[in-house]
Amino acid sequence: MKKLYKQQGTQAGMTLMEVLAALAIVASVVVGSLSLFGSANSASISSQLQKDIVALRTATQSAYNGQGSYGTASLNPMLIASNKVPTSMRVSGANITTSTNGAVTVTGANTNFTMALTSVPADVCVALVTGLSSGWTNVTVNGGATQTTFPVTPTVATGSDGCNVASNTITWTTPS
Repeated sequence: MKKLYKQQGTQAGMTLMEVLAALAIVASVVVGSLSLFGSANSASISSQLQKDIVALRTATQSAYNGQGSYGTASLNPMLIASNKVPTSMRVSGANITTSTNGAVTVTGANTNFTMALTSVPADVCVALVTGLSSGWTNVTVNGGATQTTFPVTPTVATGSDGCNVASNTITWTTPS
């Protein structure tokens, strides 16, 4: 008796397990790429905002050099009218907005002025509070304790009076 065996051909496709494994690998690569992009994007936003804040501070000080007083009103209209708002910030009427969609308000306080930023994400807030130390007498985050020791440490910047919520408000004060 002779047995006939069919010759099995080579597999022509992928099994379901192989497809699932490939999808898992691709998903891991995508998630890793997105997290790296998020970190890089946050660092880029922080860096640009630092430059913009220093530019606004310098423009305000330059405009009032020798005047003796900044007054007590919003200085935004002056900054806008004199084209001193950095191009990376948006202007609408008397409002200045950052790339994080937060408002920028520069306000005279007689012999000095304050600059407030709203809607600052926590990671960007920490970078701004720890990175902007020269040219200011103090900084306050979310109405907490006023920090007068510069540079502000990351521990202080992330503490109970720091950048501890998703959307933060930072206020800097210039020297008299």
